[in-house]
Amino acid sequence: MKNLTIIYGAKSCEHDISIITACLAKGYFADFNVYCVYLDKNNVAYLAPNNYTPAMHISGRLKQKVVFLFGERAIGVLKHSRICKRIPIDAVVNCCHGANGEDGTVAAICGLLNVPVVGSDITSSSVAMDKILSKIVMRGLDLPVVDGFEVNANNIDRLNELTANYTYPLIVKPNTLGSSIGVAVCKTFDELKHNLDVALKYDDRVLVEKALTDFCELNCAAMRTQGSVQISRVDIPTTANDILTFADKYVNGSADVPVVNVSNDVVNQVKSLTAQIYQQICFSGVIRVDYLYDKSANKLYVNEINSIPGSLAYGLFSDVYGITEYGNALEAQAESDFKKRCGLVTSFASSVLDAGRGKHAKK
Repeated sequence: MKNLTIIYGAKSCEHDISIITACLAKGYFADFNVYCVYLDKNNVAYLAPNNYTPAMHISGRLKQKVVFLFGERAIGVLKHSRICKRIPIDAVVNCCHGANGEDGTVAAICGLLNVPVVGSDITSSSVAMDKILSKIVMRGLDLPVVDGFEVNANNIDRLNELTANYTYPLIVKPNTLGSSIGVAVCKTFDELKHNLDVALKYDDRVLVEKALTDFCELNCAAMRTQGSVQISRVDIPTTANDILTFADKYVNGSADVPVVNVSNDVVNQVKSLTAQIYQQICFSGVIRVDYLYDKSANKLYVNEINSIPGSLAYGLFSDVYGITEYGNALEAQAESDFKKRCGLVTSFASSVLDAGRGKHAKK
């Protein structure tokens, strides 16, 4: 049976949500020997028992620190700062949300460990994490996105100029945060200034976009199985607020519901765009793409790409896969992608190190 390591937590505003995703993911990968590596809010790594619940993480009583043994395909369990045990790793599941994980950090760790990862690689993860960059990339792919602009410490004093061609309401989004943290709808210039001050405490770059007023959100996920991109059903997340908030997602228990009052043409467009995004930005693992549908204008926009979606987007595929069947499919694809990469040439013979051997040799 393969050893599979779930990495989660980390120094991120979405730390707690990552814990929930990891605890759910343990059920998806029940056919493997699962080892859970929890990164605390200082990025210190601990080996967590498999029966550890989300609430147990509050106590902070984990004692077994671990280190990643790059090049050895293993993690080392520490005792008094010495490695007392080595645990071989056959694959890693990235369950980190936000900074220090979803942004390509865990993908980089897996590259150094030389192991397959259930999740996207460094480049695609970084693109998805950066809202401003992903908007630039999507425009380059002729994907529909809402107009917006960047605000940072260097241009915030030109806010009047930046907003000259925009009408309210506007929406403020910290550039690299998810879970709706720091996101706010602004109906006046004063509200915009206030919410920018708040958002700039979370991120040094903020995306400001035109806020839609008569719209709904649509969610669709994608993964690759047996070499082909598989698209999930399309759901609508529900909210009583102007936008989907953190509380809607994780506190009040807002549910995703099947699509209603949206044409089949729009649903099919969502699925087609999701497949295009997955393929053209070279994602792997499972992603979720969030869309905004402007009802009055009958126009669809790509809102955000989540390279590590909450609960690994199992809910969107639950009509296709059983729980462990889903985990097995994700791991199999990670293994397949890894084997293809292993076939690439990673060395190049040269004489560059010999060039100065005689000149610099000891006499």
